[in-house]
Amino acid sequence: MAEYSNRIVGLVRFSYAGLSGFGSGPDDPQARAAQLFDPARLARRFQLFEALTLPSLLAQEDAGFETVFLTSDALPAEARARLEAGAAQLPGARVLALPPMHHYPATQAAFDTVIGRGESHLVSFRLDDDDAIDRGYVARLRRQAEGLQRVADPGRPFVIGCNRGFFLEIGAEANRLYDVVEKLPLGIGLAMVAPVAGRENIFRRNHRLLPQFFTTFTDAETPAFLRTVHTDNDSAPHASGVKEKMGPEAIARAVAAHFPFTAEELLALRPACC
Repeated sequence: MAEYSNRIVGLVRFSYAGLSGFGSGPDDPQARAAQLFDPARLARRFQLFEALTLPSLLAQEDAGFETVFLTSDALPAEARARLEAGAAQLPGARVLALPPMHHYPATQAAFDTVIGRGESHLVSFRLDDDDAIDRGYVARLRRQAEGLQRVADPGRPFVIGCNRGFFLEIGAEANRLYDVVEKLPLGIGLAMVAPVAGRENIFRRNHRLLPQFFTTFTDAETPAFLRTVHTDNDSAPHASGVKEKMGPEAIARAVAAHFPFTAEELLALRPACC
């Protein structure tokens, strides 16, 4: 059996003012940048990034991965410094600031910065800057990628997703935290295993459409993600499968077992005001 070497790299987009890839908002690039760089919005984004996204990456039981934080070269200097400070806490992380580009070429450029040590495959995963993955995510992804390379065609890209997790709805008066098992994998923690030579990555297609184009394995057992729902969501998030099957005590135990924060902390998280 052929031997394969996998390099695991996550991409987190942080207020990248690209030319495409948005589900809502203005089409004009200048108007888009103004929206993304609004100080109040950036404050809310950093709040979720620093409370959820970054801690979930720092807590990974398998630290053998890299992270690219893709942002805009026009991100205000204070915000850029704050993002750099956050990335500096995470081994193998870097901030990449790009000019406006279309979405997929920008992600290709981001992953190109970390490829080139002789690895045969890139295991690319995606995570938004307001969501979180469970602490066993990278270790599990590594096992799944290596196992599936024995049965899937390693010469073609294939996808690994996770369907079970939690939604956190952040409201003006109170938050809601509930369990979900999606019909199709969310973008959170969604990964692609692909030969390096093909230069393909997990952003190749809309995440909901990936099973139409690539062999896809989904894990419906492990509580693997936390998705936040709030006023700044670019899309209209909603659970597409079953939800609210667990009671508050079961949710609290599962969150504590799998994530570096508690259900109590999530329910107390309030939107940043400035």
